[in-house]
Amino acid sequence: MVHEESPIRQFHQRVSEAKDQCRVCGLVKGHCLCGLARSCRTSVRFVLLTHENEMTRTSNTGRLIEDIIEGTENFVWSRTHEPQKLVADLKDPANQVYLIFPGDRPEERERLKAYEATDKNIIFLIIDGTWKEVRKILRKSPYLQKLPILDLNPQSKTAYHLRRNKDDNHLCTAEVAIDLLKLVGDQDQASQLGHYYHTFLHLYEEGRR
Repeated sequence: MVHEESPIRQFHQRVSEAKDQCRVCGLVKGHCLCGLARSCRTSVRFVLLTHENEMTRTSNTGRLIEDIIEGTENFVWSRTHEPQKLVADLKDPANQVYLIFPGDRPEERERLKAYEATDKNIIFLIIDGTWKEVRKILRKSPYLQKLPILDLNPQSKTAYHLRRNKDDNHLCTAEVAIDLLKLVGDQDQASQLGHYYHTFLHLYEEGRR
């Protein structure tokens, strides 16, 4: 769910300038995603910290996690305002929070931590945006600076192809969540999210054509 502090998604990005789009999911009418989601429970919690621009992008995949994984929370990032509920969750000793981020720079490499099963509540925190936006959010958010970083180091290339200048070495947000579910042993849930994700890619492309 989008947290009460955050705005509702409004898909200003166009899939096709020549075709009408659904006001709810943003895809082209006749190739709509609405009604296809079947939510499921997982052994972990997902939290998205989303750049405001992503809330208008039809190509955003973080919303797919919200559709499928029960209890997913989405906080829209602000440089001047810390999301109070998120900050409280990060400080709660009952939670084990992992910031999902590539450890390809020295400052992140020092914070790398391997995933370990625990009796605590596992929270996977994913920053959702372009790589430029994601780097900015991490750099300008003091409440993220001490979190342990989990680097998935994916072995396969991304299937995401809806934006220009994509990086084959980086997964999109939904693919990150799929790999995390596999990591913790939630294979059925990973398959369910994966199927929904690939359905989204197919419908998006069909509408664009």
